[in-house]
Amino acid sequence: MNLFILFIIHRIVNIFITMKKLFIAAAAITAAIIPFSACGASVDYTAYISEKRSEIYLYKDDNLSLSVYCVSREQPYNADGICGDMCDLVEISVKLSPTPENVEITLGDIGGEMNYEAVDGKFTFSYTAEPFNAEGVDVALTVNGEQKTYRALNVADSGVMSCEQILGCAAEYDRELFASLTRKRDFEGEIYIRLLYDEGCYYYVGVCDRDKNITAYLLDGGSGKVIATKKTG
Repeated sequence: MNLFILFIIHRIVNIFITMKKLFIAAAAITAAIIPFSACGASVDYTAYISEKRSEIYLYKDDNLSLSVYCVSREQPYNADGICGDMCDLVEISVKLSPTPENVEITLGDIGGEMNYEAVDGKFTFSYTAEPFNAEGVDVALTVNGEQKTYRALNVADSGVMSCEQILGCAAEYDRELFASLTRKRDFEGEIYIRLLYDEGCYYYVGVCDRDKNITAYLLDGGSGKVIATKKTG
């Protein structure tokens, strides 16, 4: 019996020593990771966004296709790796069949005649305004003297990530690139983020360095998973 008790005590002591070693090893790994994470967190990559398309509203029927984009973009726009002062815009495009001679638009208190772009066969209109952050927006179009209101719906539901969240996914995916452009607490580049819609929400994230090289990522809007990458420049 005494030998059995001694055996049990010996086993417990060995288990305790093993657990202590594992704890020390885990603590060492954590200590090594924390400084790296802290360095990464000290750089606010969202401060280097020079273009952000955060909302898309769509309406479509047999004769009309209507798109409303909420965008924040540097002014003047220049892909030089340096982020300038930002301006909030609402950009609207309309395609009609058959194509009329002119189209007038009203959205809230804003209105006017739309510009026709012959190359793309669409009418466009833009004005300065903050994002709507709404389920839908009502757009009134006057065509050949007849006005009709259409409700364009927000393509993103609660399961779609924000631009800021998707940027975090891109930075996590390509730590090497983001680290190579980071100098202490500065980021030597500018970032483009565009919400896209094609039977689902996706994001384009582009990183432009000071040499105008662009590394682009296509990410799933719900999971943040990188689907494709491309480098230009």
